[in-house]
Amino acid sequence: MKKSLIISLMVVALVCVFALPAVIAGNAAPDQITMTAPEGAKATKTAVDFPHKKHVDGGLDCMVCHHKSESKDAIQSCAVEGCHVDASKAAKKDPKGFYQAFHSKASKASCLGCHKAEKAAGKAVPVGCKDCHPKK
Repeated sequence: MKKSLIISLMVVALVCVFALPAVIAGNAAPDQITMTAPEGAKATKTAVDFPHKKHVDGGLDCMVCHHKSESKDAIQSCAVEGCHVDASKAAKKDPKGFYQAFHSKASKASCLGCHKAEKAAGKAVPVGCKDCHPKK
């Protein structure tokens, strides 16, 4: 009886040692994200290399940017169906459109809106087009 209990505990311990890091890593935020226009849309600027880990480490609440997600465990990209996928010229001024999701000066959930507010508070953050869209 003791022998089977010890073997069972060892198996459980080994499973935890090898499986737990994989489960935790599955929910970990990526360090860097390359943000591109939605599939089928013509990009007029270079893709943005977004320092995701820097924003997470800086204490930004995930749900500010990922406002349509139900929880931190169900976060999806802005370019998934039902979110900010309309990159047409007609949708450029639409708050639900792809362009405004990142460039709206009125929304703190957009990159530019948040950065403008942070700059007004005295922080050194990028706010110019070329800061995020460098020529390559």
